[in-house]
Amino acid sequence: MKVLVLYYNCVLEGKYELRNTIREHLYSFRHYCPDTDFHYYNALSGIPAYLAAVKYDGIILHYTLLAVRWQPEFFEMYCRWLRRLARLPGYVVAIPQDEYAESTTLCRFFRMFGVKAVFTCLSPRDYQAVYPREETGLTHYFTVFPGYVDERAKRYLDARRAAAENREIDIGYRARKVPYWLGRHGQMKHELGERVAVACRDTELRTDISNQIEDVFLEHEWYDFLCRCRTVLGCEGGASLLDRSDTVRPLVTAYCDSHPDASFDEVERQFFPGQDYNIHLFALSPRHFECAVTKTCQVLIEGNYGGVFKPGQHYIEVKKDYSNLPDVIAKIGDHELCRHLAETAYRDIAESAKYTYRAFAEKVLDHIRTQSAAAGSGTPVNNVVFQTVGYWLAVRERFEPAVARLFVLNLRYGIRALCTFILEPGKKERIRRMIARWTRAGGR
Repeated sequence: MKVLVLYYNCVLEGKYELRNTIREHLYSFRHYCPDTDFHYYNALSGIPAYLAAVKYDGIILHYTLLAVRWQPEFFEMYCRWLRRLARLPGYVVAIPQDEYAESTTLCRFFRMFGVKAVFTCLSPRDYQAVYPREETGLTHYFTVFPGYVDERAKRYLDARRAAAENREIDIGYRARKVPYWLGRHGQMKHELGERVAVACRDTELRTDISNQIEDVFLEHEWYDFLCRCRTVLGCEGGASLLDRSDTVRPLVTAYCDSHPDASFDEVERQFFPGQDYNIHLFALSPRHFECAVTKTCQVLIEGNYGGVFKPGQHYIEVKKDYSNLPDVIAKIGDHELCRHLAETAYRDIAESAKYTYRAFAEKVLDHIRTQSAAAGSGTPVNNVVFQTVGYWLAVRERFEPAVARLFVLNLRYGIRALCTFILEPGKKERIRRMIARWTRAGGR
């Protein structure tokens, strides 16, 4: 079987490398499905004509490509660059994330490019609310997690964990204050860290809790941080407010920019009264699996957690109203209890074959295999074409980072020079914002 994986990656702040969680998700198909032939293509500037020469059994639209919709003005133009996608043979599936915003844009996109199946983080009861069949043309819906246990990363983490002599941090946490237009559920992330930090002030627990963006960990620094922590705070990811028309987000953003001290209740009353919890997009985060792999005990706000993590068995539960916080702090001080919960989570979840990227990739490909109607994908001629295109894509993938950096660097210097010597101040600012949108599209 021959499958094309389309993704989007551009230079962001001088960096081209994908984050660990994105790279593990994206390349899980290639790493864990050796019986399938893949072409990976970074559709940064659209779909080239030579891809149309190959007959694919399936086409996977990765969430990095679908995330370009976060830049609506750019995305409209980007869809024109993708017009050849509608003519490519093969069964098309999409794997979106962050589905609480621009969902109507995704619906139009799915119909425009003939997407037939969506692997979503939504629960089944929200399928039709977010992706109505009559608007999307979708025929199949599957619920998946945003991330899984990566077997390759697990081997690395097992070694890092074994090398860690001690865990000098009793409670660790990194989060950020998310926008109010995600609903009250999104506010739990930063509130949890603030509440626990205050509760630990008069204790001997050593904490490293921050909601500041400058304290974020990158690449393997996050894994090293987990290996230094006995416990880590957390909650389900996602949002509780669905804004299909995308009218709430700009209004809330503008209001909060001019009223930085506005409370959530104030914003809710003014812009979306009675609308919160119109969606139940509460998903397991890749963090939960990473904590399981590093044998770091989790302290989580009560929730479902995909039915995978269970309170009292795999983590210490914090009530949503924080009424049991004193008891939680006492349990965190019980080293033996935390060690037992972490070991149980590692045994039941990290070592289970059910929650791996291998299982996820096989699920997607098994569906493509049963639905694909591509004619002639295994013919000698198509095999030769596939192999020839594959050689070119391998060369392109190898040299693309250097070329992309050079292009963006020259573009920035060129625009800066043009703005400095030619353009009026007003035009200069508009050009600057346009270039910023182009180089930021696809990342958040």
